[in-house]
Amino acid sequence: MNVASFLDATATRTPAATAVVHDGRRYSYRQVVREANRVANGLQAEGFGPGSRIALACNNRPGFLAAYYGILKIGAVAVVLSTTLRERDIRFQLEDSGAEALLCFEGCGDRAYADEALPAADAAPHCAKVWVIPARPEAASTVAGYPALADLTAGQSDRCATRSYAAQETAVILYTSGSTGRPKGVELTQSNLIEMVRINRGLAAPAATAVRLVSTPLFHVMGQICGMNLAVLNGETMVLVERFDPALIWRLIVEEAATYFVHMPIFYRYLLERADAVDTAAVRRSLRLCATGGAPLQDDLRTAFQARFGLPLVPGYGLTEVTSIVAWGADMPLPRATTVGKVVPGVEAVVADGAGRALAPGEEGEILVRGPGVMKRYLNLPDVTGTRLRHGWFHTGDIGRFDGFGRLDVLGRVDDKILRGEEHIYPAEVETALKGHPAVREAAVIGIPDDVLGQEAKTFVVLKEGCALSGGDLLGWLARTLPDGKCPGLLQFQESLPLTPTGKVARHLLR
Repeated sequence: MNVASFLDATATRTPAATAVVHDGRRYSYRQVVREANRVANGLQAEGFGPGSRIALACNNRPGFLAAYYGILKIGAVAVVLSTTLRERDIRFQLEDSGAEALLCFEGCGDRAYADEALPAADAAPHCAKVWVIPARPEAASTVAGYPALADLTAGQSDRCATRSYAAQETAVILYTSGSTGRPKGVELTQSNLIEMVRINRGLAAPAATAVRLVSTPLFHVMGQICGMNLAVLNGETMVLVERFDPALIWRLIVEEAATYFVHMPIFYRYLLERADAVDTAAVRRSLRLCATGGAPLQDDLRTAFQARFGLPLVPGYGLTEVTSIVAWGADMPLPRATTVGKVVPGVEAVVADGAGRALAPGEEGEILVRGPGVMKRYLNLPDVTGTRLRHGWFHTGDIGRFDGFGRLDVLGRVDDKILRGEEHIYPAEVETALKGHPAVREAAVIGIPDDVLGQEAKTFVVLKEGCALSGGDLLGWLARTLPDGKCPGLLQFQESLPLTPTGKVARHLLR
């Protein structure tokens, strides 16, 4: 069992097919597998092998694939780090994971990631080796004093046997986004990766995913499963984008005839806001599937996108801890912004009360998930693992409900619930309602201490460009929209909201 065998098989079957398009260059599957083999051989020459933990911090560029599959080919564990972290957090994750080496890109645009990552690696006690990954895998290092990926692979054979893992051996460690505090390391096994790739494979027609424009970061579980591993299994083309640039994305969709795109709803809103010069007819000829997740999909955004490009935005729901997808909303009515679709075949989910008993349709409770994607454990956190993973069920911490048609609504987080006296307020429910106002672009709700009620709900709102609105008028509109007792008592306008690397609101930074 090894997800890297997908690359071997596809490179054998269609070696000349285009695997990656990046920065104006094209890479065949033959080139990608040979580079991954050279990385694998180079790592083995450095003394790494089965069980070694090797960190990978790289944007969406060809070197990510070479390093990722090279690490897995030798039976090592890929510790995949976010490329937006600061030195303190990089050092924590290197130390927490026991990473013995780091493969790291230098940065992108005006962000010198290496300035944060390399001091962290030097300070991490187990991290003995570092290599820099340039935009082009064969290029020399751009960071003085540190060798490049090309130095690791120099003189190495482009052939390498791929080692098999046991099904429950850890293959990848991903760190949660940390929207509510310090991230946790999620251990995913080879079985997790392979089985969830197979489940995702059945959710879309081959013609819809033939050319994947991958803007979702490859350090994220969605990017790895839906953007990379599934594309490699199918022998599809990945058009890699290193940073979210709407003009570049629109251009590449047309130039590369991209058929598939996935990102969070806010990024579709950014795309629509910068679509004035887009060749609508060319986009309509190309795109076949646009998916989204991670936040409620607003009716106005869904309607506007479909009216312009003739294509529905398909919501989904998943988590790092269950190796991506739980529910999928294609080919069905979506009555509410919080509706994410039906649970996908091969995965089980229930909405349960505090004692773990399944609730009836319409009743709200915690979403529990069971299936082949459920993680092995949280790294170095046995108590947290025992709390969240019980009898094969992963307790997601998300509040949801099923309707009478088996569709799942995701309403918010258990730990986000605001207890205002005897009233229960779920931030996602309030935020979804607010985003239905024609003047509101983004909104976030948090709980703050209150001497009388225990907690009060405070809302942070970003208005659309050119819109003006008073806080009193917006709260009055919201009170008429929400059920009694759900309206927040405080509201504050903001220019923007702080985001995590994956585009979720970083609530812990709001005050």
